[in-house]
Amino acid sequence: MFKLFYRIMRILGFIPRSKERRLTREIVLLEQENDKLIKEMLEVQDENGSLWDMLDEIKKSDIAKHQQGQLALDSFMEELKEAMTDEMMKDFKPVGEA
Repeated sequence: MFKLFYRIMRILGFIPRSKERRLTREIVLLEQENDKLIKEMLEVQDENGSLWDMLDEIKKSDIAKHQQGQLALDSFMEELKEAMTDEMMKDFKPVGEA
């Protein structure tokens, strides 16, 4: 008789109290785990943003160093060109009077 009643109640959507408590506990545990994962995800997103900012700063620094290096190289090349021109001009003898 109890089995028949249980089956009818189950067909109607009712469940035993113990099963309801177990499912409620499982829901609470899953919600807690979800909250924990959300916090972890926010921390990882924050860390990710910090890393991207750091990479941007490194890139800007590298660009600035490259530009400084390029300016130093350009300056060096200009000085070298002037020195080479001066040395070459020393070897020439004047053709006439100025």
